[in-house]
Amino acid sequence: MRLQLVTALGAVAGAACSLLAEGAGTAAMLGVLPFTAGGFIYLGTVSVLPELLRDPSPLQAFLQLLGLLAGVAMMVVIAL
Repeated sequence: MRLQLVTALGAVAGAACSLLAEGAGTAAMLGVLPFTAGGFIYLGTVSVLPELLRDPSPLQAFLQLLGLLAGVAMMVVIAL
């Protein structure tokens, strides 16, 4: 429960920082966007790569990798 509380406090702190940086303009977003995108990419690879190593099917591994790359491409499109 304590670790869950620490995680929840981190989420609240991140939300507060993003709300405070909202009015700061593009300069603040240039630092927030790469950090957020990197977090999503890290979480995606941490959850996908063990599954890729466990599943011997090349088609399933290809589909999962394709899904991961599609997610990264969506983040790039949103950033532009």
